[in-house]
Amino acid sequence: MAYGLRCANANNVVGRGSSPTYAEQMDLETEFDMATVVREGNQLSKKKLYGNFAVDIVLFNAQFIGSITGLMIASIVLSWTAQVTVLPSFMLFGFAVGTLIKTLVMYPDFKQSSRSDIFTLMCDPYASPLRGRPVKLQGELIGRGDAGYKFGSDLKLQDRSGMIYTRYASRFGPIGNFLFGSSKVQNLIGSQVNVVGWFRRGIAPWLDLIHLESNSATVNSYHRFWSLTVAVGAIILGFGLFFVL
Repeated sequence: MAYGLRCANANNVVGRGSSPTYAEQMDLETEFDMATVVREGNQLSKKKLYGNFAVDIVLFNAQFIGSITGLMIASIVLSWTAQVTVLPSFMLFGFAVGTLIKTLVMYPDFKQSSRSDIFTLMCDPYASPLRGRPVKLQGELIGRGDAGYKFGSDLKLQDRSGMIYTRYASRFGPIGNFLFGSSKVQNLIGSQVNVVGWFRRGIAPWLDLIHLESNSATVNSYHRFWSLTVAVGAIILGFGLFFVL
């Protein structure tokens, strides 16, 4: 109270307190109400949030869990046979199953993807960094994901509601990404595009690109390719160890 009487900015008569902010002094309307944000946060389903977190933890460790499960099954099978290659074979089978499950959950079927906008996607509090949501977006490519890197293959997509980082993945790995970034991205910047991808939200949201179409070009991205290749390779190697050695 004593400070309020001494403070030159004091304006208790109109209920602004002894130290009104610059916005209050200028009679600006509230644009971002933290009280509303906290109130909406308290209404979220904690059961669903913790459940999603638990699923993400299991999904993140799917290959490890699959390998351990395969090893446990192999130890049972080993009691019936003296073939020691059962252990590595079943570990590879478990690893492959874990990889397949993780890949199919992270990159679900996109044929039934729904049209949305960036702001609506960002407002989903239950969005996951692992379990992708297939969506269709329409907007403009305004630049590369890494500004200033002229060989970057990732893009920035903007629609009327916001902007999102869009990741490209070639079937040929980093070399394919480099070639795409160096030869095709510049021609796409500034284009109006229709995009299909998997939306994810971590510290910052992003979109794993599946298909991009503009008036001049069509681009396909293959985020699942190498995961499925590794899974199939593990299965083949597992059968090779089991039946050949």
